[in-house]
Amino acid sequence: MAITEWQVIQQAIQTCRHCETEQVPYLKVPRGQKRKPSSRPVRPVRLYFVSVAPPWGGAYFWDETKRDAVREGLFTALISAVGMKIRNCDEFIANSFFLSPAVKCPSMCKEKDHAPSRQAIRYCQNFLLDELLAAQPERILALGKVPFESLCDRFNLRASKKVSEFRKEIWRVRLRGEGGSVEWNLFPWKQSK
Repeated sequence: MAITEWQVIQQAIQTCRHCETEQVPYLKVPRGQKRKPSSRPVRPVRLYFVSVAPPWGGAYFWDETKRDAVREGLFTALISAVGMKIRNCDEFIANSFFLSPAVKCPSMCKEKDHAPSRQAIRYCQNFLLDELLAAQPERILALGKVPFESLCDRFNLRASKKVSEFRKEIWRVRLRGEGGSVEWNLFPWKQSK
């Protein structure tokens, strides 16, 4: 992937004000720099994780100056899942992993993080698709219900809305990108109880 391709996508995300113009409930478009991955993916990405959205406040996956529960949980899960100890985001990328949120701006209600509205999810779907096409992942793992529903909506998959049901299947998606036809396996995240 050309560096400029990823930069163009990230710049489009940075300048997007669509949800602000449409007054999407709960969504807070940052006035300054939006939170985004610190680097571009190394393609092909072995496993592309899709999270919900950047948090309104506090820690963020790509900001290693602060502890982040998603980053720590994911790095811990990778030990048992693939037998690999990842210590930081640079190692995460170098080992062909990547993560981006389904919704590119945070949502907030009463000064706390809030689940993004369906409208915000819908408006961000093309940005996520552009990122996926640029990264050329072998596999996509949705980290929860919101990212999974976003991907299902974007790819017109008819998945159960019940988490216990959609976790039972692996979903396949075939798209045409610059490099030809791409088939992705879409896995919903199976969190341990």
